Amino acid sequence: MSAKSPSSEKKSKDCFVKEISTKSANLITASPSDTVSNCMAKMLMKDIRHLPLLDDDGHVVGIVSIKDLVKAELKEKEDAIKTLSDFALGKGGHFGSE
Repeated sequence: MSAKSPSSEKKSKDCFVKEISTKSANLITASPSDTVSNCMAKMLMKDIRHLPLLDDDGHVVGIVSIKDLVKAELKEKEDAIKTLSDFALGKGGHFGSE
C-alpha cells in the first residue's frame, strides 16, 4: 500500500490514515492459496512491497511482504544448488546430503 499526500497541508497529528491509505477498490490482495511466484508478479506489476492475505470471506488473515517471498525463493534455490552439488560430488543427487 502506498502512502499518498493529504490534499491539504495538515500536520501528521491532524491527518487521519484514511486520508492517505489505498482505497479498497484499488487494493491489491492475495489469498493464502496463491503461489509465491503469483504474489511476486502482483507486487512487481503494481510496484508494491506488501499484500494483505484475504480468506474466502474477504477477511484479512495475514500479510505477506516482498522479503517473505524473496526468502522463500532463496531457500528453493539453495536447496537446488545443494542437490546439484551433492550429485556432482557423487553423494546421491536428488537424495541430498546426509
